[in-house]
Amino acid sequence: MEKNEKRKLAERMPDKPTKKLTASPDEAVLNLLGKSKADLSKKRPISFYLYFSDQAKAVIAENELKKSGFEVECSQSSDEKNWLCLASKNLVPNFRSLNSIRKKLESIAGRLGGFYDGWETGLDADESESL
Repeated sequence: MEKNEKRKLAERMPDKPTKKLTASPDEAVLNLLGKSKADLSKKRPISFYLYFSDQAKAVIAENELKKSGFEVECSQSSDEKNWLCLASKNLVPNFRSLNSIRKKLESIAGRLGGFYDGWETGLDADESESL
């Protein structure tokens, strides 16, 4: 088979599935929670972290987040340069909902020149025994 024929054949071949080497940040946290005794079938408070370069952008994000059902507190971050919008919501932590929220928060942060820095949730005393 000539070189050109091989190239044309390769172009028609479907891409080989690639093995996913790392979990998404949401999957990683859910996996850690799964290793604990956390009851992932119940609603729990989840905090989401967004950072912005100035107060005006943080206030815009705060208003958008509140319209989307989040409780939000914005304040100057510990580095005293940026502003943190700490958004929280009670929900059942599953990949589908957290991935959807990630996309929404990354969009808000990106449009306002900020960044989304992930989420966290606490564990009840009986859930943290195995960590």
